[in-house]
This record gives sequence, structure tokens and C-alpha cells, in this order.
Amino acid sequence: MTTVEKTGLYLAIVFIATLLCLIAFSGNGILDYRAIMQKEEAVQDQTRIVELENQKLENEVNALKTDMEYIKHLAKHEHDMIEEDELMFKDKPDNKGNTP
Repeated sequence: MTTVEKTGLYLAIVFIATLLCLIAFSGNGILDYRAIMQKEEAVQDQTRIVELENQKLENEVNALKTDMEYIKHLAKHEHDMIEEDELMFKDKPDNKGNTP
């Protein structure tokens, strides 16, 4: 191999190595692509969670509009309401240990 051929070979190797570095580490390179794909996956996961929550809320709104049994259940358990023919018993707080 002559000196010109060796120089050409070395230049080709340096040129190819430089191109590979540019492909991997440039602003639009492989590493940036992988980071963007990870961010996209995280955003899609958040979107799925929000969609499930929206569906749950939409079902609850529809139940509140149409389902009288659900409305009664909420009134009884969340707002301590009773129907006309029911009795409610509440415990009195114990004050025995609080007096000096």
C-alpha cells in the first residue's frame, strides 16, 4: 500500500467516524430521538389516565342525572340523609376522660 492509499484510507475512516458521531450525537440524532420517544410514551400514559378519569366522571354525571337509586345512595352515605320511614342513630362522644 502506498502512502497516498494509506492517507486516503485514514481520511475515509475519519470521515465515516465523524458521520457516525454526527448521526448519534447531533441535535436530531439517535439519542434525541430516543429521548423524544420516551417523552411521547409518558404523555400517552398520562393521556390514558386522564381519559379513564373522564370516563368515570362522565358515568357518575349520567348516573346523577338518571339513576334515582344512586342519588339515594349518595344522599344516605355522603350527606347523612334518611328517608321518611327510617331512623338514624348517632353515637354521643365520650367525655369521661376529658374532665380534670
